[in-house]
Amino acid sequence: MSYGISVKEGLDAFDVKQKLVSNINKLSPADIVYLEEQLSLLIDKSVHKEETIDESNVDKNFITFLIRLYY
Repeated sequence: MSYGISVKEGLDAFDVKQKLVSNINKLSPADIVYLEEQLSLLIDKSVHKEETIDESNVDKNFITFLIRLYY
């Protein structure tokens, strides 16, 4: 995700990653649970079901959540 943002925004990927980590550290406990659940679902789809992860099989609310983590 940080790579995609860095390319789109013309920023250094390491700086983007640092900001994401900082923002993740500020999440509420409920948001942490949500993040873990959604990432677990994506890992299951990718690893166990061998699905390609794209906009068609990711919850739109989770995409919005991830975007807000950076911006």
